[in-house]
Amino acid sequence: IEKFEKEAAELGKGSFKYAWVLDKLKAERERGIT
Repeated sequence: IEKFEKEAAELGKGSFKYAWVLDKLKAERERGIT
């Protein structure tokens, strides 16, 4: 169970990081930075 929780936490962090990167790229594109 501990291993499963750790993997789930890492997956959650990964998807959060991915969403954060997408938001950052979108914000930079809106400002005109390529």
